[in-house]
Amino acid sequence: MERKGVTNPMSMWLSLLFFVIPTVLFTLSIYVGMPYLGFRGVNPIVNYTVTLMGPVILLFFASFAAFKLEGHPMNWKTVRKRFRLNTLNKKEWGWVLGLSLFMLLGNVLFMPTQNWLLSNVSLAIPDFLPSTLDPRITVSGLPPEFASETMASIILFQLFFMFFNIFGEELWWRGYILPRQELAHGKHTWLIHGLLWTLFHSFWWWNLLVLLPGALAAAFVAQKLKNTTILILAHLLVNSLGGVIVMLING
Repeated sequence: MERKGVTNPMSMWLSLLFFVIPTVLFTLSIYVGMPYLGFRGVNPIVNYTVTLMGPVILLFFASFAAFKLEGHPMNWKTVRKRFRLNTLNKKEWGWVLGLSLFMLLGNVLFMPTQNWLLSNVSLAIPDFLPSTLDPRITVSGLPPEFASETMASIILFQLFFMFFNIFGEELWWRGYILPRQELAHGKHTWLIHGLLWTLFHSFWWWNLLVLLPGALAAAFVAQKLKNTTILILAHLLVNSLGGVIVMLING
């Protein structure tokens, strides 16, 4: 008899495990893999594909591996139901816009906390970070490390990275983990999930307070409406517009 898919509650200890492992993976990839490949003279596009895109690609496929381990058949109907990839009604489109604006506004208002953390936390910012991720650098135009790359390769990298970053994170965090946490923690799930998701970004420790309001809001909306599609679209809008807003502020 074919085993039917079962979604089990995720205890706090298991939640910590499922958040800590990706945190360690990202940290090692960025702080060990990135400088190693840079020292070896690996092309920046290849380097960032491995060290920045690689971990989110793993999250993407880990989501489906976890889905299969629960015993679900791999078909679109079941994938949509388990990951809550629902179509949006008019009201939910409003939630997409509202959540996106809240996250962007939170990023802008809490941006000064980045300098506060940089001034008060005794941790050095590594010099090998891409200029777009280094809080000490304001990029205007093409990032300098991509100066020798063709525009086609840069655009292709950005498109692939955006796809796996958004779908890898949303399927893993809001699609797979959040429903399991809800079964264990009930109405408090959004708070637990939002705090853990913020701490997951410890490899960008100077951004933790910037990320906190948006992380809590995203978890709240995901739990309230039980629709991961809203988070995917909001994530897309924030990632697309966030860099433009930062450049306008610093311009």
